[in-house]
Amino acid sequence: MRKLLIIFTSFIALLMVILAAGYGTLHTQYAPKLVNFVFSKVLDKPIAVREVSYSYQQARHITFEGVLVKNPQTHQSILIRKVDIWLDNPLWKDSKLQIDNVLMEGINLQSGWPKLAILPHINIKQLAISSIDFADQGWVVRDMTMQVKHPQYRPSKIFPFYGQIQLSADQIYWQGEALDKVFIDGDISHSNTIIYDMRFNWRHGKFQAQATKGSDEHVWQLPQVSIAGLRLQQHNLEAIHSDVLAWFNHIAMDIDQLDISDSSLEVNDFTANNLLINARHVHLPFKLWQQQDASINLSADSMSAMGQSIKSPNLTLNLQPQSAYVQNLSLEVLQGDIHLQGKFKPDSADIKLLNINNIKWIPSQKSKDLVLAYFNQLHTLNAQSLTINNVQVIDLTQTPAIQTSGMSIDGDQLELKRDGRWGLWDGKLSISASSASSATYDKVTSRNLLLNMHSKDGHFWLEKLFVPLDDGLIKASGDMDYAKTSQPWNLSVEASGIPLRFFTRVFNLPLHLDGITDFTVKGEGLYGDQLIFNHSVTGKLEATISQATSSDDFETLWLRNQGIELDPSEDPHPVDKPKQPTQTKQAVSIGNIHLNADRGRVALKPFSIKGKDFTAYLGGNYDFLFPEKGNVQYKLEGKGKCKALIFDLLGDNSAITMEDNCQ
Repeated sequence: MRKLLIIFTSFIALLMVILAAGYGTLHTQYAPKLVNFVFSKVLDKPIAVREVSYSYQQARHITFEGVLVKNPQTHQSILIRKVDIWLDNPLWKDSKLQIDNVLMEGINLQSGWPKLAILPHINIKQLAISSIDFADQGWVVRDMTMQVKHPQYRPSKIFPFYGQIQLSADQIYWQGEALDKVFIDGDISHSNTIIYDMRFNWRHGKFQAQATKGSDEHVWQLPQVSIAGLRLQQHNLEAIHSDVLAWFNHIAMDIDQLDISDSSLEVNDFTANNLLINARHVHLPFKLWQQQDASINLSADSMSAMGQSIKSPNLTLNLQPQSAYVQNLSLEVLQGDIHLQGKFKPDSADIKLLNINNIKWIPSQKSKDLVLAYFNQLHTLNAQSLTINNVQVIDLTQTPAIQTSGMSIDGDQLELKRDGRWGLWDGKLSISASSASSATYDKVTSRNLLLNMHSKDGHFWLEKLFVPLDDGLIKASGDMDYAKTSQPWNLSVEASGIPLRFFTRVFNLPLHLDGITDFTVKGEGLYGDQLIFNHSVTGKLEATISQATSSDDFETLWLRNQGIELDPSEDPHPVDKPKQPTQTKQAVSIGNIHLNADRGRVALKPFSIKGKDFTAYLGGNYDFLFPEKGNVQYKLEGKGKCKALIFDLLGDNSAITMEDNCQ
């Protein structure tokens, strides 16, 4: 396609020819014929003009209407509805023809801008083009108007001019995204680009910005950006073409001041209504740990995260490279409120203040996994002041469920994780519960819980653990020195009224037992590493069990211990026998349990479990140093039976030995 601005210079050359040879003809009906003759014969340009207007009263102004620019190579044409040219005074200056203003109206550019050129002996002060419809490589512009002062050619497919510019468009459309009511006021030169004012609407939001960038710079500097009324939903984001995101992510921007108001966001697992953000010194694309002196103030009428409603959220945040300073975070959530201050890094958290009051949390598996994943990836975790009052947690994601209510936790100068290892390395921590509060695990409730502990320079003391149960009590104390390489420890536990089912479940015993367990534990050793622990663990456990019951009988145990588990409703007897009633729990007697550990070698003194029609014996040895040599035997005998099953609880359960005493 012909160079568009050659049209302008052609018109100027035409004027000079006309003024020299046929000035008077412009006032007659022969003016278009003269102009077309000059274009075709004198200037050798494929341009045709339908009408020419000229007035003596405006001697420096001439109008062309219906200007058709043909391209013999592509057989495409550009039709310009109207062209007005105003000559300057003086007409000739600095060896150049002076044009004050060129106005073009009504252009349809369906193949983008043609190549442009401005002849060196022409000086145009101002170029204005209105009513432009433009399309090129996915870009579509409707009803665009532009004004350029001192225009010069610029190699750009979107805006091919240097100069002081003003541009407005009804709509700019690219890759499925529409910017409406676009306005740009700026100055584009060879050395830099300055945007004094840029405005447009997108997704119901009104955007306004200022920007500048040097030609040798890669980062746009934006003194101010404001966004109001933006509405974004998940399907809106999914509809954004990947090319748009890639293009945006490659534009580096430093924003001095960013203001977002009256906006809403609704994406997967997160919503925000009437969002208000005031940010300073933000770098885009936004990466949390790569900001420099950035500050963000955020608030909203309401939010929700993973289905949980959040009221009155307020966040004041300062960002430095690899650091985020939470100066203030406050929100109402889970029927309570949270207040947080602290410094965070990718692998550490240094909490200055954390207050949690009256919350009730029933975690989903997803929210629980997110919380655990965050804390587990931390290398260090500290908290100067921790206060949690009257909280309730009901965890239904595990079996059996755990419920804690009315709990209060106070901590001071806490170091909870060091070098990726959990522990109370420093500080004081206490957990308590009022008389109306409780902690429930597997239908066992504790009230008036009290736990006091402290640590200094890595030496930890469990001062008191006091856990009243419905029918019992747990008390414990101990200490451990994390700071020493060997990490010596000792522990003393006294417990009564503990359900026996806890232990049968933990140790996966082959009997279904229940009852009440009383026990004491005293132990000590070293915990520097696994080998040191295996060499040093020493102590003893003594337990008595009362009110023991079992729904098992000999036949059920015999089958189960051979890998056959019957449904409780199934009849284990032959079909020709009358159907037996569902089994009920029967009393069993369990002998006292004595377990001793001496430098890693553990001995379980044999004890018996006597039921209605069976007797079981358990006992044996275990060596922490050589666990493969451990042997804790389980032997099952039936009353009046001469056969018994024997197998190792620590070995392969399928390796069963049958003892025949019938001979």
